Amino acid sequence: MISLPLGAIMVLFVGGPLLLIALLAMFYNFRSMHRPARDRIYKCAECGHVYAFARSRPMDRCPRCGHLNEAVRT
Repeated sequence: MISLPLGAIMVLFVGGPLLLIALLAMFYNFRSMHRPARDRIYKCAECGHVYAFARSRPMDRCPRCGHLNEAVRT
């Protein structure tokens, strides 16, 4: 049987999982930085023009007629 001091056991069973969680967090953070921004899709109630913007606004103006429209899909 392998005898380990209490400090080494704590490092292995507490520090190991914490290191794994930190590495996973860094991986997902790096991966999300390179993901393109989600576009919001709008359909104009006046002229029927369908357009998309990457800005995060609940309402935006139609580029064709200037009418204010709500996002149909985010």
